[in-house]
Amino acid sequence: MLARLRPSSWRFRRPHWLIVVGLSLAAYFSYHAVNGSRGLFAWREVSAELEASQRELDRLRAERRTVEQKVMRLRHDSLDPDLIDELARKELSFVEPLDVIILLDGQDGSK
Repeated sequence: MLARLRPSSWRFRRPHWLIVVGLSLAAYFSYHAVNGSRGLFAWREVSAELEASQRELDRLRAERRTVEQKVMRLRHDSLDPDLIDELARKELSFVEPLDVIILLDGQDGSK
């Protein structure tokens, strides 16, 4: 009778082990699919960082276009006298003899 109980009880315990191991593996991989270094939360952070980088790239491209237009206006074949005058006044602090300079509080005249 004792020999009969052992194999039957062993048969019922064995599938429980497989179920426990299977559920443990499923829980482990599910956790890392959400919270892991390449999981859903990390994907959200990378997506937000990508959007911020894209906005900065757009801003820098617009700034580059502005600078390219300014440089084009300074080329020898198409000099713009107003731009040269503006740059001389701003960068070199040149003024005309009849210019009136008004200093505002909180501004020291630097860029």
